[in-house]
Parts: sequence; structure tokens; C-alpha cells
Amino acid sequence: MHLEYREARLQELWGERHHGKPMPAELSEGQLRSWECVHDSRVVGHCIADSATGEIVGLSVLPDYQRQGIGRRLLSLVVDWLRATGAKRVWVAAPSDSTLRAYGFYRAVGWAPTGERTSDGSEILELPAS
Repeated sequence: MHLEYREARLQELWGERHHGKPMPAELSEGQLRSWECVHDSRVVGHCIADSATGEIVGLSVLPDYQRQGIGRRLLSLVVDWLRATGAKRVWVAAPSDSTLRAYGFYRAVGWAPTGERTSDGSEILELPAS
């Protein structure tokens, strides 16, 4: 299976979907960036981050494409970008429910709990500097 990894065109996508509406500063200034995985012209996974905060805002892979290394690769691309922007802390708000797939995923790729929680109970995990 041939998979393509590329940076998503967030600014273009905003323009296509929000005709005439002002673009949020986070997009226009390049603070939010996203990478995607494409198979047969279909986006099957994506990961987005915020360089101002170092936060992984979202990571998603379609169910039929999970457990193939796509999430790991997308996360790696985004983390590399965050590190290149000088982010001191790279973090994610992840589910605290150990029965959810994301709980084990982040820990398996080296993310560690910080003891912090969001107002909805999600755990803040941090990726140690390499």
C-alpha cells in the first residue's frame, strides 16, 4: 500500500470552506500546522499542532488504517516541526481512560504523564526532549 505524507494546506482549506470570513490569526501566521497521510487520494489520517503552545491539538487515523504506523509517523512529523520552531514543551491532552486506544498509544511512543489534568479530566502528557 502506497501512503503519502504531506503537510496539509490549512490556509487553502479555510479559504475554500469559509468564503469571505477572516482567517484566524493562528492559521494566517502559520502557528497551526497539520500533516496528513493520503492513500489513493483519500486523507486517512492527520495530526495538527500549535507552535505557540507546543500542543498536539489533534491526531486521528481512520479505523481501517490504524495499527499500521500512520499515527506514529504523523506524530513524528509534527513533533519535528514543533522542535524546529523552538517549542520548549511538547504536550497533548490525552484520555485518562486506560481502555481507550489513545491512552496506550502515547505512552508506547514515549509520552509521559505530567500530573496535570484539563477541566474535562484529560491527562496532560509531555514528550521529553530527545
